[in-house]
Amino acid sequence: MPSIRFRRLGLALGAALLLATPAFAQTPALAQTYDGDWAGALSAGGQTLHLELHIKTEGGTSSAVLDSLDQGATIPSTAVKTDGGELSVLFLPIGGEFKAKLSADGKTLDGTWSQGATMPLVMTRKAPAAGK
Repeated sequence: MPSIRFRRLGLALGAALLLATPAFAQTPALAQTYDGDWAGALSAGGQTLHLELHIKTEGGTSSAVLDSLDQGATIPSTAVKTDGGELSVLFLPIGGEFKAKLSADGKTLDGTWSQGATMPLVMTRKAPAAGK
């Protein structure tokens, strides 16, 4: 009888691993859903700043670059992380952070920009450029 119990336990563990495997396999894909070019506008101090955020993941590590189009500035991220369905991009040289959640359709990042004060910022996924 003990061998039947162990066999059942082995089958149960095997089934659990098979069911869990798709969830683990989706982890890199989940990070990839943030990848791409995003555009948005930040209203701050009576002016509107047009921004583009470029996110890419290579070798399991994500990086981002923020372009402030009106200011002609390009700021590389210090850190990019995804946790609990939220994206966080940190820009230490300017004391800024963008936190957002990806919409269900994957077309918008709805969040906030913090740099001293916290302001709403929604970014929309841009269509891939021709040849990409």
